[in-house]
Amino acid sequence: MMYKSLRVWSPDIWAISAFIVIVAIFFSPTIFQGKLPVPSDAHVGLYHPWRDLYSSKYPRGVPFKNFLITDPVRQQIPWRKIAIDQWKEGQIPLWNPYNFFGSPILANIQAAALYPLNILFFLFAFADAWTILILLQPILAGLFMYFYLRSLDLRPIASLLGAVVWTFSGFNIAWLTWGTIGHVVLWLPLALLAVDKLTKGRFPELKQSQFRESMIKIAWSAFFVASMIFQFFAGHAQVSLYFILVVIAYATMRILQAKERKKSIQLFVLLLGLSALLTAIQWVPLLDWIRQSSRVIDGSDWRQEGWFIPWVHLVQFVAPDFFGNPTTLNYWGQWNYGEFIGYIGILPLVFVFIAILSQSAKKYRFWIGIVVVALLFALPTLISYLPFVLKVPILSSIQPTRLLFLVDFSLAVLAAYGSNAFIENSKNVRWGLVIVSIGVVLGFLWGIIIASRLGIFDASIRVNLDVSASNLRLPTLLYIGATMLLVASHRLGKNNIARNVLLFGFVVLVAADLLRFGWKFTPFTPKEYFFPETAIISFLKKQPKPFRVMSVDKRLAPPNTLSFWGIESIEGYDPIISSRYEEFMAAVARGKPDIAPPFGFHRIITLDTGDSPLVPMMNVRYILTLSDLTRPYFSKVFEEGETRVYEDTRVFPRAYLASHILTATTKQEAIEDVLKSSVSKESAVVEENVRVDGEPLSPDETASVVSYEINELRIQAYTRAPRLLVIANGFDEHWKAYIDSQKTQIVRANYIFQGIVLPEGSHSVDVIYR
Repeated sequence: MMYKSLRVWSPDIWAISAFIVIVAIFFSPTIFQGKLPVPSDAHVGLYHPWRDLYSSKYPRGVPFKNFLITDPVRQQIPWRKIAIDQWKEGQIPLWNPYNFFGSPILANIQAAALYPLNILFFLFAFADAWTILILLQPILAGLFMYFYLRSLDLRPIASLLGAVVWTFSGFNIAWLTWGTIGHVVLWLPLALLAVDKLTKGRFPELKQSQFRESMIKIAWSAFFVASMIFQFFAGHAQVSLYFILVVIAYATMRILQAKERKKSIQLFVLLLGLSALLTAIQWVPLLDWIRQSSRVIDGSDWRQEGWFIPWVHLVQFVAPDFFGNPTTLNYWGQWNYGEFIGYIGILPLVFVFIAILSQSAKKYRFWIGIVVVALLFALPTLISYLPFVLKVPILSSIQPTRLLFLVDFSLAVLAAYGSNAFIENSKNVRWGLVIVSIGVVLGFLWGIIIASRLGIFDASIRVNLDVSASNLRLPTLLYIGATMLLVASHRLGKNNIARNVLLFGFVVLVAADLLRFGWKFTPFTPKEYFFPETAIISFLKKQPKPFRVMSVDKRLAPPNTLSFWGIESIEGYDPIISSRYEEFMAAVARGKPDIAPPFGFHRIITLDTGDSPLVPMMNVRYILTLSDLTRPYFSKVFEEGETRVYEDTRVFPRAYLASHILTATTKQEAIEDVLKSSVSKESAVVEENVRVDGEPLSPDETASVVSYEINELRIQAYTRAPRLLVIANGFDEHWKAYIDSQKTQIVRANYIFQGIVLPEGSHSVDVIYR
């Protein structure tokens, strides 16, 4: 009995084994050389003080592979580290004090603070856990896709092809090192598989056992809810939104095909509701944070170049590097490559069109429709402009190029269907028309290049088209090879064994092409490059907290990176930023009380000077620079290579008492008053009436931070009269204040900070984020 079962499963075992081998080959630099799939070479190669650390070995900087994908080391890894460290300390990750003036870390969905696979970080060192997290991404994506395709009655070899295409598609490779987007999308095939299992009715293989059937349905319901929860917690709201919309559309289609529609509707309403309820701990604070950000205010981004996929960049589905590649520093297309690359391979593209032109196309018209709809909204069309023109909430603030996720997934499914159709009945498949069509596209591209060589275009375009010519050769060779294999397979007739062998050859060819494509884009870096601690970082870590730092050079300590070591900085890089903070920093950068958008920061807030009197007000004690600062209030305290550290002697303490209070009735009045009073540590600006004594502070009136934690601080204060305690932490309604254990109100002070009215006497003040 067991032997018979193994025989039934043997094709699947071989297919799954082949897939695991392909993934292992891709990660061979990690498996055999210990290198990490992390763009940390760009981190240490582009930025000081890490360039200083390696300057003796690499005077011109550490060589790096891909400058385009520095976001994982500037966002995802530091944010995940903040969240994991809080979990390890027995705290719920709520607040990130290290960037801007502080911001919610739980509301920052890209921190993936609640992702269940974070268990890896409790089992392994952080760098190793992150590597395993990245490694699991293609493994789970491919396995879930394989099982989903097999449930559609596709052959193992066709399902393997679809799994390989999806796993190493342009979208998945472009976002592999993020550790978030790929982990969102990998759960889609599992969710779809669960939908199919739950809508197909009874399970005939269970021989009418109602108990077993109920248990199977409960299990698949659990798989569905788990996939919906996991994908949302994985860390990317926009892609998660697309995921949810497709799952709902797919479930609707299956319910319409089901016999027991009413029960199916009730079941999915229940499961979706349960998923929404269980993920509320993430999306409720996320929506609240979005509400406070400028992301929903400034809708001008959609007019910029590259917001949509340019029509000409559809060429990348045939020749991924027709416009060059950022890793070879010859990219000449629109910005940026990673947003436009949807390559799935030449041969899979042939199978996609075979599926579309086959007699069974009605079976998978859903996926054809998804491709069409996704491209309509991703390309610059009248339809894609509508959400932005009409200012539709949420949709008008997200870049539609990420719809390539749905395009690539759908194409992978169609490629599997097409290869399956080719195996089963190649004589009725119009593969010749497909071959000719793709050949015409390649011929057209070669025609442009030949025309360039004949001098039709100007010199600058000819240089770019020389890059295109070089990168068009391999797709052309792959096209010729695919054509030869298809012809050979067609002539084999009904010899299924030989044709399966040939189709396996197709899989090998596709895998080789996509692995080459993936290796070209993905960096594998030595472990020593993973956030190495420099002398300057060690110096800053030893200084008594709390304080903040800032950099006045974009080549130095990029935003968010210092948070990896628990160092607070006023800079930050985040798609969701407090609109109040952006306004405040705009006034700092402009040197005047101008808080009108657009602010010009484009999600990355940095300053190029520390001279503004508002800088010390933010508790900035140290300034990092690559040049000398000559102002008398700057004192050099440390140096490493080209990087200098200056102490700003004007620095305000994190908490201080103010007696001279100005009350503003509008934001504009508030920022004007802040600029006027910024030189005085006894002055503060509030936006509501407070009762404090206006007499100057006496020498014995003090406030000092005696305990400072991420989500909580304690201040010991003494006053001779009612005073305003100003705390240079970001104002947020979730901060709660207690004076001698009695709850009190926090008011907005100095435009972005916290203020608490203290009565006369000695007091212990606790401020807690909840």
